[in-house]
Amino acid sequence: MKMAVRPGRIGQSNRGSASVGQMQSSQPVTFPAPRDGLVTATDMASQKPGSATVLRNFFPTLVGCKIRGGSQKRGLVADGGDIKSAFKYKYGATEKLFVATNTAIYNVSSPAAPPTTTAADVSGLAGGDWCTFQHTNAGAANLICLNGANDRRIYNGTSWTTAPAITFIDGTTMPQLNYGWMFKNRQFFLKNATLDAYYLPINAMGGAAVLFPLGGVMKRGGSLMTGFSWSLESGDGLSDMCVFVSTEGEVAVYAGSDPSDANNFALKGVYQIGKPLGKNAWIRAGADILVATSDGLTPISQVFQRDRQALSLVSVSRPIEDDWKRAANATGGGWTLKQWPEQNLVFVAFPENTVVADTTFVLNVLTGRWSTITNWQALCYETLQGGLFFGSIDGYVWQGDTSGTDGGLTFSGTYLSQFAPAGQFGQRATATMAHMYFRGKSRPKVRLFAKADFDKTTPNFSGVTLGNTTSAEWDVGLWDVAMWDSVSELMRYDFRQNVRASGDMLAVGCVMTSGGAVKLDVEVDLATLQVSVGEASA
Repeated sequence: MKMAVRPGRIGQSNRGSASVGQMQSSQPVTFPAPRDGLVTATDMASQKPGSATVLRNFFPTLVGCKIRGGSQKRGLVADGGDIKSAFKYKYGATEKLFVATNTAIYNVSSPAAPPTTTAADVSGLAGGDWCTFQHTNAGAANLICLNGANDRRIYNGTSWTTAPAITFIDGTTMPQLNYGWMFKNRQFFLKNATLDAYYLPINAMGGAAVLFPLGGVMKRGGSLMTGFSWSLESGDGLSDMCVFVSTEGEVAVYAGSDPSDANNFALKGVYQIGKPLGKNAWIRAGADILVATSDGLTPISQVFQRDRQALSLVSVSRPIEDDWKRAANATGGGWTLKQWPEQNLVFVAFPENTVVADTTFVLNVLTGRWSTITNWQALCYETLQGGLFFGSIDGYVWQGDTSGTDGGLTFSGTYLSQFAPAGQFGQRATATMAHMYFRGKSRPKVRLFAKADFDKTTPNFSGVTLGNTTSAEWDVGLWDVAMWDSVSELMRYDFRQNVRASGDMLAVGCVMTSGGAVKLDVEVDLATLQVSVGEASA
Protein backbone atom coordinates (compact mmCIF):
# COMPACT_ATOMS: atom_id res chain seq x y z
CA MET A 1 0.00 0.00 0.00
CA LYS A 2 1.31 3.40 -1.01
CA MET A 3 1.29 6.34 1.40
CA ALA A 4 0.33 9.69 0.01
CA VAL A 5 3.01 12.32 0.45
CA ARG A 6 1.74 15.55 1.97
CA PRO A 7 3.50 18.88 2.00
CA GLY A 8 5.42 19.49 5.24
CA ARG A 9 4.25 22.10 7.69
CA ILE A 10 6.18 24.35 10.01
CA GLY A 11 4.94 24.17 13.55
CA GLN A 12 3.43 27.29 15.02
CA SER A 13 4.10 28.68 18.46
CA ASN A 14 3.21 31.71 20.51
CA ARG A 15 6.42 33.37 19.25
CA GLY A 16 4.77 34.09 15.92
CA SER A 17 5.37 32.76 12.47
CA ALA A 18 8.71 31.16 11.65
CA SER A 19 10.74 31.38 8.50
CA VAL A 20 13.10 28.84 7.00
CA GLY A 21 16.42 29.60 5.40
CA GLN A 22 16.36 33.35 6.08
CA MET A 23 19.91 34.69 6.24
CA GLN A 24 20.96 37.43 8.60
CA SER A 25 22.06 40.64 6.92
CA SER A 26 25.42 42.22 7.77
CA GLN A 27 25.92 45.94 7.45
CA PRO A 28 28.25 48.68 8.70
CA VAL A 29 26.95 51.28 11.16
CA THR A 30 28.90 54.56 11.18
CA PHE A 31 29.66 56.57 14.31
CA PRO A 32 31.00 60.10 13.60
CA ALA A 33 33.92 61.56 15.53
CA PRO A 34 32.79 62.76 19.00
CA ARG A 35 32.75 66.44 18.07
CA ASP A 36 29.76 67.03 20.41
CA GLY A 37 31.71 65.81 23.42
CA LEU A 38 30.26 64.00 26.41
CA VAL A 39 26.45 63.85 26.44
CA THR A 40 24.79 61.96 29.28
CA ALA A 41 21.47 63.82 29.57
CA THR A 42 19.52 62.25 26.73
CA ASP A 43 16.84 59.62 26.27
CA MET A 44 17.02 56.46 24.18
CA ALA A 45 15.36 57.94 21.13
CA SER A 46 17.38 61.18 21.17
CA GLN A 47 20.91 59.80 20.95
CA LYS A 48 22.85 62.31 18.91
CA PRO A 49 25.42 61.16 16.34
CA GLY A 50 28.82 62.63 17.13
CA SER A 51 28.35 62.54 20.91
CA ALA A 52 30.00 60.33 23.51
CA THR A 53 28.48 58.33 26.33
CA VAL A 54 31.91 58.06 28.01
CA LEU A 55 34.73 60.53 27.37
CA ARG A 56 37.31 60.06 30.11
CA ASN A 57 40.80 61.59 30.08
CA PHE A 58 40.20 63.21 26.70
CA PHE A 59 39.93 66.93 25.98
CA PRO A 60 37.08 68.03 23.66
CA THR A 61 38.31 69.76 20.50
CA LEU A 62 36.71 71.49 17.53
CA VAL A 63 36.61 68.26 15.51
CA GLY A 64 36.49 65.52 18.14
CA CYS A 65 38.67 64.77 21.15
CA LYS A 66 42.34 64.24 21.98
CA ILE A 67 43.88 62.32 24.84
CA ARG A 68 45.15 64.53 27.67
CA GLY A 69 48.75 64.70 28.78
CA GLY A 70 50.02 63.27 32.04
CA SER A 71 50.93 65.05 35.26
CA GLN A 72 54.10 65.60 37.28
CA LYS A 73 54.73 66.55 40.89
CA ARG A 74 56.22 70.04 40.99
CA GLY A 75 56.04 70.91 44.69
CA LEU A 76 55.26 69.67 48.20
CA VAL A 77 54.15 72.16 50.87
CA ALA A 78 55.71 71.95 54.30
CA ASP A 79 52.59 71.22 56.37
CA GLY A 80 51.48 68.37 54.09
CA GLY A 81 47.84 69.44 54.19
CA ASP A 82 45.40 69.20 51.30
CA ILE A 83 45.66 72.13 48.87
CA LYS A 84 42.39 74.01 49.32
CA SER A 85 42.89 76.90 46.88
CA ALA A 86 45.29 78.19 44.24
CA PHE A 87 45.67 81.76 43.00
CA LYS A 88 48.02 83.92 40.97
CA TYR A 89 49.66 87.34 41.11
CA LYS A 90 50.40 88.95 37.76
CA TYR A 91 51.65 92.43 37.02
CA GLY A 92 53.76 93.31 34.00
CA ALA A 93 56.36 90.59 33.51
CA THR A 94 55.95 89.32 37.08
CA GLU A 95 53.80 86.23 37.50
CA LYS A 96 53.67 84.12 40.66
CA LEU A 97 51.65 81.09 41.70
CA PHE A 98 50.40 80.55 45.27
CA VAL A 99 48.57 77.67 46.92
CA ALA A 100 46.97 77.46 50.35
CA THR A 101 46.24 74.77 52.89
CA ASN A 102 44.08 75.29 55.95
CA THR A 103 47.07 76.71 57.85
CA ALA A 104 49.40 78.46 55.38
CA ILE A 105 50.03 80.13 52.02
CA TYR A 106 52.92 78.95 49.83
CA ASN A 107 54.73 80.47 46.85
CA VAL A 108 55.09 77.60 44.37
CA SER A 109 56.19 79.60 41.34
CA SER A 110 59.47 77.67 41.30
CA PRO A 111 59.33 75.19 44.19
CA ALA A 112 61.90 72.60 45.16
CA ALA A 113 61.23 69.20 43.65
CA PRO A 114 59.53 66.71 46.00
CA PRO A 115 60.27 65.16 48.42
CA THR A 116 61.95 68.46 49.41
CA THR A 117 59.27 70.68 50.91
CA THR A 118 58.48 74.34 50.25
CA ALA A 119 58.34 76.65 53.27
CA ALA A 120 55.29 78.83 53.92
CA ASP A 121 55.12 82.49 52.95
CA VAL A 122 52.30 83.05 55.47
CA SER A 123 51.63 80.62 58.33
CA GLY A 124 49.43 80.32 61.40
CA LEU A 125 46.20 80.67 59.41
CA ALA A 126 42.76 79.28 60.22
CA GLY A 127 41.33 78.60 56.76
CA GLY A 128 42.40 77.76 53.23
CA ASP A 129 39.37 78.75 51.14
CA TRP A 130 40.69 82.04 49.76
CA CYS A 131 39.08 84.56 47.45
CA THR A 132 41.54 86.82 45.60
CA PHE A 133 41.43 89.81 43.28
CA GLN A 134 43.93 92.44 42.16
CA HIS A 135 43.74 96.18 42.79
CA THR A 136 46.14 98.33 40.79
CA ASN A 137 46.48 101.82 42.19
CA ALA A 138 49.09 104.55 41.61
CA GLY A 139 51.27 102.22 39.57
CA ALA A 140 51.29 99.46 42.19
CA ALA A 141 49.45 96.17 41.86
CA ASN A 142 48.23 94.44 45.01
CA LEU A 143 46.72 90.98 45.36
CA ILE A 144 43.86 91.15 47.88
CA CYS A 145 43.15 87.86 49.69
CA LEU A 146 40.20 86.99 51.95
CA ASN A 147 39.28 83.71 53.64
CA GLY A 148 36.60 84.58 56.21
CA ALA A 149 38.79 83.41 59.11
CA ASN A 150 41.88 85.66 59.16
CA ASP A 151 42.77 89.29 58.59
CA ARG A 152 42.83 90.34 54.95
CA ARG A 153 46.21 89.56 53.36
CA ILE A 154 47.78 91.82 50.70
CA TYR A 155 50.65 90.80 48.42
CA ASN A 156 52.45 93.62 46.59
CA GLY A 157 54.68 91.50 44.36
CA THR A 158 57.44 90.97 46.92
CA SER A 159 55.96 90.69 50.41
CA TRP A 160 52.79 90.02 52.41
CA THR A 161 51.07 92.41 54.80
CA THR A 162 47.77 93.00 56.61
CA ALA A 163 48.06 96.78 56.30
CA PRO A 164 46.34 99.06 55.78
CA ALA A 165 43.61 97.96 58.15
CA ILE A 166 39.88 98.18 57.44
CA THR A 167 37.73 99.68 60.19
CA PHE A 168 34.01 99.22 60.81
CA ILE A 169 31.45 101.12 62.87
CA ASP A 170 29.24 98.10 63.64
CA GLY A 171 31.70 95.75 65.38
CA THR A 172 32.63 93.82 62.25
CA THR A 173 36.26 92.67 62.03
CA MET A 174 38.50 91.91 59.04
CA PRO A 175 38.52 88.11 59.65
CA GLN A 176 34.77 88.12 59.01
CA LEU A 177 35.26 89.21 55.39
CA ASN A 178 35.12 86.12 53.19
CA TYR A 179 34.79 87.51 49.68
CA GLY A 180 35.62 90.61 47.68
CA TRP A 181 35.90 92.14 44.22
CA MET A 182 36.53 95.42 42.41
CA PHE A 183 33.71 97.57 41.06
CA LYS A 184 34.48 100.97 39.55
CA ASN A 185 37.73 101.32 41.50
CA ARG A 186 36.12 100.39 44.83
CA GLN A 187 36.77 97.28 46.88
CA PHE A 188 33.55 95.50 47.84
CA PHE A 189 33.41 92.84 50.57
CA LEU A 190 30.94 90.27 51.91
CA LYS A 191 30.64 89.35 55.59
CA ASN A 192 30.44 85.79 56.85
CA ALA A 193 26.95 84.32 57.29
CA THR A 194 25.14 87.63 56.77
CA LEU A 195 23.39 89.60 54.06
CA ASP A 196 25.71 92.55 54.66
CA ALA A 197 28.21 93.92 52.17
CA TYR A 198 30.80 96.66 52.67
CA TYR A 199 32.75 98.97 50.39
CA LEU A 200 35.73 101.32 50.61
CA PRO A 201 36.17 104.79 49.09
CA ILE A 202 37.37 105.02 45.49
CA ASN A 203 40.95 103.75 45.08
CA ALA A 204 41.29 103.20 48.83
CA MET A 205 43.28 100.19 50.06
CA GLY A 206 42.02 100.49 53.63
CA GLY A 207 40.27 102.81 56.04
CA ALA A 208 36.63 103.07 57.05
CA ALA A 209 34.31 100.60 55.33
CA VAL A 210 30.71 101.56 54.67
CA LEU A 211 27.88 99.10 55.29
CA PHE A 212 25.69 98.16 52.33
CA PRO A 213 22.89 95.94 53.70
CA LEU A 214 20.93 93.64 51.42
CA GLY A 215 18.66 92.00 54.01
CA GLY A 216 15.67 93.87 52.62
CA VAL A 217 16.53 92.90 49.05
CA MET A 218 17.18 89.15 49.37
CA LYS A 219 13.73 87.80 50.28
CA ARG A 220 14.74 84.14 50.64
CA GLY A 221 17.21 84.74 53.44
CA GLY A 222 20.47 82.84 53.65
CA SER A 223 23.66 84.86 53.34
CA LEU A 224 25.74 86.51 50.66
CA MET A 225 28.12 84.07 48.99
CA THR A 226 29.75 85.79 46.01
CA GLY A 227 29.69 88.84 43.80
CA PHE A 228 31.30 90.38 40.73
CA SER A 229 31.22 93.25 38.27
CA TRP A 230 29.52 92.62 34.95
CA SER A 231 29.23 94.67 31.77
CA LEU A 232 25.85 94.48 30.06
CA GLU A 233 24.82 95.83 26.67
CA SER A 234 21.93 98.20 27.44
CA GLY A 235 21.18 99.54 23.96
CA ASP A 236 23.27 102.70 24.24
CA GLY A 237 26.57 101.02 25.06
CA LEU A 238 27.94 98.85 27.81
CA SER A 239 26.64 99.38 31.34
CA ASP A 240 28.66 98.22 34.34
CA MET A 241 26.64 96.26 36.89
CA CYS A 242 27.49 95.27 40.44
CA VAL A 243 26.08 91.81 41.17
CA PHE A 244 25.47 90.18 44.57
CA VAL A 245 24.60 86.46 44.81
CA SER A 246 23.17 84.78 47.93
CA THR A 247 23.46 81.20 49.13
CA GLU A 248 19.79 80.72 48.14
CA GLY A 249 20.45 81.67 44.52
CA GLU A 250 19.03 85.20 44.61
CA VAL A 251 20.87 87.59 42.30
CA ALA A 252 20.66 91.33 43.03
CA VAL A 253 21.86 93.57 40.21
CA TYR A 254 22.81 97.22 40.80
CA ALA A 255 23.90 99.95 38.38
CA GLY A 256 25.68 103.18 39.23
CA SER A 257 28.97 104.40 40.65
CA ASP A 258 28.33 105.70 44.19
CA PRO A 259 26.71 103.23 46.62
CA SER A 260 26.18 106.03 49.15
CA ASP A 261 23.80 107.80 46.78
CA ALA A 262 20.48 105.99 46.18
CA ASN A 263 20.01 108.03 43.01
CA ASN A 264 23.38 106.93 41.68
CA PHE A 265 23.33 103.25 42.64
CA ALA A 266 19.97 101.79 41.70
CA LEU A 267 18.65 98.26 42.07
CA LYS A 268 17.83 96.95 38.60
CA GLY A 269 16.21 93.74 39.77
CA VAL A 270 16.42 90.58 41.86
CA TYR A 271 16.46 87.28 40.01
CA GLN A 272 16.51 83.61 40.92
CA ILE A 273 19.01 80.93 39.91
CA GLY A 274 19.91 77.59 41.47
CA LYS A 275 21.94 77.57 44.66
CA PRO A 276 25.56 78.55 43.87
CA LEU A 277 28.09 75.80 44.51
CA GLY A 278 30.95 77.92 45.81
CA LYS A 279 32.19 81.47 46.17
CA ASN A 280 34.84 80.82 43.50
CA ALA A 281 32.52 78.77 41.31
CA TRP A 282 32.08 81.25 38.44
CA ILE A 283 34.04 82.47 35.42
CA ARG A 284 33.92 85.18 32.80
CA ALA A 285 33.12 83.86 29.34
CA GLY A 286 33.31 86.65 26.79
CA ALA A 287 30.75 89.25 27.82
CA ASP A 288 28.90 86.80 30.06
CA ILE A 289 29.33 85.32 33.53
CA LEU A 290 28.84 81.58 34.06
CA VAL A 291 27.88 80.56 37.60
CA ALA A 292 28.02 76.95 38.80
CA THR A 293 24.72 76.24 40.55
CA SER A 294 22.76 73.21 41.68
CA ASP A 295 20.81 73.50 38.41
CA GLY A 296 23.85 73.70 36.13
CA LEU A 297 26.38 76.16 34.74
CA THR A 298 24.10 79.18 34.38
CA PRO A 299 24.73 82.23 32.12
CA ILE A 300 23.89 85.37 34.10
CA SER A 301 22.73 87.05 30.87
CA GLN A 302 19.75 84.69 30.83
CA VAL A 303 18.37 85.55 34.28
CA PHE A 304 16.63 88.64 32.84
CA GLN A 305 14.67 86.54 30.36
CA ARG A 306 13.79 83.26 32.11
CA ASP A 307 12.65 81.97 35.47
CA ARG A 308 14.72 79.42 37.36
CA GLN A 309 12.95 76.38 35.90
CA ALA A 310 13.63 77.51 32.34
CA LEU A 311 17.28 78.38 33.00
CA SER A 312 18.27 74.70 32.93
CA LEU A 313 17.27 74.64 29.24
CA VAL A 314 20.03 77.16 28.42
CA SER A 315 22.55 75.90 30.95
CA VAL A 316 26.03 75.42 29.48
CA SER A 317 26.21 72.11 31.37
CA ARG A 318 22.97 70.84 29.83
CA PRO A 319 24.72 67.96 27.97
CA ILE A 320 26.01 66.51 31.27
CA GLU A 321 23.09 67.60 33.45
CA ASP A 322 22.65 64.19 35.10
CA ASP A 323 26.32 63.90 36.11
CA TRP A 324 26.43 67.56 37.17
CA LYS A 325 23.44 67.21 39.51
CA ARG A 326 24.78 63.98 41.00
CA ALA A 327 28.02 65.76 41.88
CA ALA A 328 26.16 68.84 43.18
CA ASN A 329 23.92 66.73 45.42
CA ALA A 330 26.91 64.77 46.71
CA THR A 331 28.97 67.83 47.66
CA GLY A 332 26.59 70.76 48.21
CA GLY A 333 29.35 73.34 47.69
CA GLY A 334 33.07 73.99 47.68
CA TRP A 335 33.32 74.02 43.87
CA THR A 336 35.90 76.07 41.96
CA LEU A 337 36.14 76.97 38.26
CA LYS A 338 39.34 77.89 36.46
CA GLN A 339 39.96 78.88 32.84
CA TRP A 340 42.98 77.77 30.85
CA PRO A 341 42.91 80.45 28.13
CA GLU A 342 45.79 79.01 26.10
CA GLN A 343 43.79 75.82 25.47
CA ASN A 344 40.26 77.35 25.61
CA LEU A 345 39.37 74.96 28.43
CA VAL A 346 37.59 75.38 31.77
CA PHE A 347 38.20 72.99 34.67
CA VAL A 348 35.41 72.39 37.19
CA ALA A 349 36.73 70.96 40.47
CA PHE A 350 34.66 69.91 43.48
CA PRO A 351 35.34 68.25 46.85
CA GLU A 352 36.15 64.56 46.95
CA ASN A 353 33.09 62.36 47.44
CA THR A 354 32.03 58.75 46.96
CA VAL A 355 29.26 59.41 44.43
CA VAL A 356 31.28 61.14 41.69
CA ALA A 357 34.78 60.23 42.83
CA ASP A 358 38.11 61.53 41.50
CA THR A 359 36.52 63.56 38.71
CA THR A 360 37.00 66.95 37.09
CA PHE A 361 34.54 68.26 34.50
CA VAL A 362 36.24 69.89 31.50
CA LEU A 363 34.54 72.39 29.18
CA ASN A 364 35.78 73.63 25.81
CA VAL A 365 34.53 77.23 25.83
CA LEU A 366 34.72 77.53 22.03
CA THR A 367 32.38 74.63 21.40
CA GLY A 368 30.50 74.18 24.67
CA ARG A 369 31.54 70.49 24.68
CA TRP A 370 32.39 68.47 27.78
CA SER A 371 34.59 65.61 28.97
CA THR A 372 35.87 64.31 32.31
CA ILE A 373 39.31 63.81 33.87
CA THR A 374 40.17 61.15 36.42
CA ASN A 375 43.34 60.04 38.20
CA TRP A 376 44.41 63.57 39.17
CA GLN A 377 42.58 63.97 42.52
CA ALA A 378 42.59 67.71 41.83
CA LEU A 379 41.03 70.00 44.44
CA CYS A 380 41.75 73.32 42.65
CA TYR A 381 43.37 74.60 39.45
CA GLU A 382 45.45 77.60 38.38
CA THR A 383 47.62 78.56 35.42
CA LEU A 384 51.16 79.93 35.33
CA GLN A 385 52.96 81.19 32.22
CA GLY A 386 50.61 79.22 29.97
CA GLY A 387 50.91 75.96 31.92
CA LEU A 388 48.23 74.18 33.93
CA PHE A 389 48.75 73.41 37.63
CA PHE A 390 46.54 71.84 40.28
CA GLY A 391 46.58 71.29 44.01
CA SER A 392 45.89 67.83 45.32
CA ILE A 393 45.72 65.89 48.56
CA ASP A 394 48.61 65.61 51.02
CA GLY A 395 50.16 68.93 50.01
CA TYR A 396 51.27 68.13 46.47
CA VAL A 397 51.28 70.65 43.63
CA TRP A 398 51.18 69.09 40.17
CA GLN A 399 51.58 70.32 36.63
CA GLY A 400 48.92 68.91 34.35
CA ASP A 401 48.86 67.98 30.67
CA THR A 402 52.58 67.30 30.57
CA SER A 403 54.62 64.13 29.97
CA GLY A 404 52.94 60.82 29.17
CA THR A 405 52.38 59.49 32.69
CA ASP A 406 50.70 60.52 35.93
CA GLY A 407 53.62 60.71 38.32
CA GLY A 408 55.42 57.91 36.49
CA LEU A 409 52.34 55.66 36.30
CA THR A 410 50.34 54.87 33.19
CA PHE A 411 46.80 56.17 32.68
CA SER A 412 44.08 55.35 30.18
CA GLY A 413 41.83 57.46 28.00
CA THR A 414 38.43 55.91 27.28
CA TYR A 415 35.85 56.81 24.66
CA LEU A 416 32.45 55.21 24.10
CA SER A 417 30.18 56.56 21.39
CA GLN A 418 26.47 57.20 21.62
CA PHE A 419 24.20 54.16 21.38
CA ALA A 420 22.42 53.68 18.08
CA PRO A 421 20.01 51.07 16.66
CA ALA A 422 21.41 49.00 13.80
CA GLY A 423 18.04 48.97 12.10
CA GLN A 424 14.64 49.75 13.54
CA PHE A 425 14.16 50.26 17.27
CA GLY A 426 13.66 46.91 18.94
CA GLN A 427 15.52 44.99 16.24
CA ARG A 428 18.20 42.81 17.77
CA ALA A 429 21.70 43.20 16.36
CA THR A 430 25.13 41.74 16.95
CA ALA A 431 28.38 43.66 16.47
CA THR A 432 31.22 41.51 15.17
CA MET A 433 33.94 43.92 14.05
CA ALA A 434 34.97 47.50 14.90
CA HIS A 435 36.87 49.84 12.62
CA MET A 436 38.14 53.16 14.02
CA TYR A 437 40.29 55.99 12.68
CA PHE A 438 42.78 58.12 14.62
CA ARG A 439 45.05 61.09 13.95
CA GLY A 440 48.45 61.26 15.61
CA LYS A 441 52.18 61.77 15.24
CA SER A 442 52.89 58.09 15.81
CA ARG A 443 50.82 54.95 15.59
CA PRO A 444 49.01 54.35 18.91
CA LYS A 445 48.13 51.07 20.54
CA VAL A 446 44.40 50.81 21.11
CA ARG A 447 41.77 48.32 22.13
CA LEU A 448 38.45 48.60 20.34
CA PHE A 449 35.26 47.28 21.91
CA ALA A 450 31.50 47.36 21.50
CA LYS A 451 28.71 47.67 24.07
CA ALA A 452 24.97 47.10 23.92
CA ASP A 453 21.87 48.57 25.53
CA PHE A 454 23.51 51.40 27.52
CA ASP A 455 26.13 49.26 29.20
CA LYS A 456 28.78 51.88 30.04
CA THR A 457 31.34 49.55 31.57
CA THR A 458 34.65 49.75 29.75
CA PRO A 459 37.53 47.26 29.52
CA ASN A 460 41.10 47.71 30.65
CA PHE A 461 44.01 47.68 28.23
CA SER A 462 47.59 46.93 29.16
CA GLY A 463 49.18 47.89 25.85
CA VAL A 464 51.10 51.14 26.45
CA THR A 465 51.52 53.81 23.78
CA LEU A 466 54.73 55.82 23.95
CA GLY A 467 54.79 59.38 22.67
CA ASN A 468 56.95 60.39 19.74
CA THR A 469 60.20 61.51 21.40
CA THR A 470 61.61 62.51 18.01
CA SER A 471 58.79 64.96 17.36
CA ALA A 472 59.98 68.40 16.32
CA GLU A 473 57.23 70.10 18.29
CA TRP A 474 58.54 72.43 21.00
CA ASP A 475 57.89 71.24 24.58
CA VAL A 476 56.96 67.76 23.27
CA GLY A 477 60.12 66.35 21.75
CA LEU A 478 63.05 65.48 24.03
CA TRP A 479 66.27 67.48 23.86
CA ASP A 480 69.10 65.61 22.11
CA VAL A 481 66.51 63.08 20.88
CA ALA A 482 64.03 65.10 18.82
CA MET A 483 64.85 65.78 15.18
CA TRP A 484 64.32 69.53 15.10
CA ASP A 485 64.68 69.71 11.34
CA SER A 486 61.77 67.34 10.71
CA VAL A 487 58.19 68.31 9.97
CA SER A 488 55.70 67.67 12.76
CA GLU A 489 52.30 66.73 11.39
CA LEU A 490 49.42 64.45 12.24
CA MET A 491 49.12 61.19 10.34
CA ARG A 492 45.96 59.11 9.96
CA TYR A 493 45.84 55.59 11.37
CA ASP A 494 43.06 53.02 11.45
CA PHE A 495 42.43 49.76 13.29
CA ARG A 496 40.15 46.79 12.74
CA GLN A 497 39.46 44.44 15.65
CA ASN A 498 36.95 41.70 16.38
CA VAL A 499 34.36 42.70 18.99
CA ARG A 500 31.22 41.14 20.40
CA ALA A 501 28.05 42.78 21.66
CA SER A 502 24.36 41.95 21.12
CA GLY A 503 21.34 44.07 21.86
CA ASP A 504 18.77 46.51 20.55
CA MET A 505 21.23 49.44 20.54
CA LEU A 506 24.98 49.34 20.02
CA ALA A 507 27.97 51.61 20.67
CA VAL A 508 31.64 51.47 19.75
CA GLY A 509 34.56 52.56 21.90
CA CYS A 510 38.29 52.51 22.42
CA VAL A 511 40.80 52.43 25.27
CA MET A 512 44.27 53.92 24.93
CA THR A 513 46.96 53.71 27.64
CA SER A 514 49.63 56.41 27.86
CA GLY A 515 52.91 55.63 29.54
CA GLY A 516 55.84 57.33 27.85
CA ALA A 517 58.18 60.21 28.58
CA VAL A 518 56.22 62.66 26.41
CA LYS A 519 52.51 63.22 26.10
CA LEU A 520 50.59 61.63 23.27
CA ASP A 521 49.08 63.65 20.49
CA VAL A 522 46.27 61.36 19.37
CA GLU A 523 42.77 62.35 18.31
CA VAL A 524 39.76 60.06 17.87
CA ASP A 525 38.03 60.18 14.51
CA LEU A 526 35.04 58.29 13.09
CA ALA A 527 34.34 54.59 13.62
CA THR A 528 32.17 51.85 12.19
CA LEU A 529 30.69 48.62 13.54
CA GLN A 530 29.98 45.64 11.34
CA VAL A 531 26.57 44.50 12.51
CA SER A 532 24.40 41.45 11.85
CA VAL A 533 20.72 42.30 12.18
CA GLY A 534 18.34 39.65 13.46
CA GLU A 535 14.66 39.42 14.20
CA ALA A 536 12.74 41.98 16.17
CA SER A 537 12.94 41.44 19.91
CA ALA A 538 9.81 40.61 21.84
